[in-house]
Amino acid sequence: MYPIIIAIHGRGNKLPTTTLSAHWQQALKHGLQRYNQSQLHPQIDFKMAYYADHFYQQPLVLSVTTATAIQQIYTIKQLTTDNHHHYYKQPLITRSASPWITKIAEWIEDKFSVFSFISKPFLKSLLPDIYHYFHDQSYQKAVEQPLVKLLNQYQHRPIILLSHSMGTVIAYNVLHQLSRQTTPPQISTWFTFGSPLGLTSIKGFLPKITHQPSVKKLATPDCVTEQWINVSDKTDIECIDHDLSDDYLANRHQIQPQDYYITNHYPDNSHKSYGYLWSDVIAKYGIPKVTL
Repeated sequence: MYPIIIAIHGRGNKLPTTTLSAHWQQALKHGLQRYNQSQLHPQIDFKMAYYADHFYQQPLVLSVTTATAIQQIYTIKQLTTDNHHHYYKQPLITRSASPWITKIAEWIEDKFSVFSFISKPFLKSLLPDIYHYFHDQSYQKAVEQPLVKLLNQYQHRPIILLSHSMGTVIAYNVLHQLSRQTTPPQISTWFTFGSPLGLTSIKGFLPKITHQPSVKKLATPDCVTEQWINVSDKTDIECIDHDLSDDYLANRHQIQPQDYYITNHYPDNSHKSYGYLWSDVIAKYGIPKVTL
């Protein structure tokens, strides 16, 4: 039985669902062709859990900038063996990021929640969709419903779940909910990229919304059965704590996050979903393909 790829996008307004879904598939296919010289099997379906329309009345219009960036997918050359990332589990320092600055920032966030504390006063005005997700139960249920529906609809098939940014937070909550079902969906591989799940301000809300008020440390949802791959760019400020492996315990299948670091090649935006989707890590781990 062929798996299905289910995707959930990040925060903010988005292009219409069909356009966004097509762009994600385009980026995925390019990553496979770029690194593996292969393509998605035609019997592997792709479905997008689209929730931006629950907060924004009109979708974004495809701009010249976005169209140009999408075209640049095809201008990125095949990397040579010497320049190819080797899927490091240890920090791969990219661009101008300094290893000691990154480590200090992560340590400060872990120990004192400074960045999370600073972000809280601005959460409502700067990140209204995330604010509403944590504080408005009706909105929370509404944005979760597209993912819940798709995961239950395809629970008889192996599922590869792709999640970006705020979508990783929604996915974490939904997966915990569905793990309690008599017949939960089976997530063979869960990809999180550009994820804020390491931030203390985010982790502080998760026990409540996942209905685990007494939990002392968060864990991988039980319906993740094979691997949780967490991908980040060291310059992506929205996931300042890039390491999830020390934040989440293993589930009953002994699955916990595996952290990988890449350079997000999307022009001038290290948080962009397309840049993560066409990365070498996404191409290597858990995306079934056929060799050309």
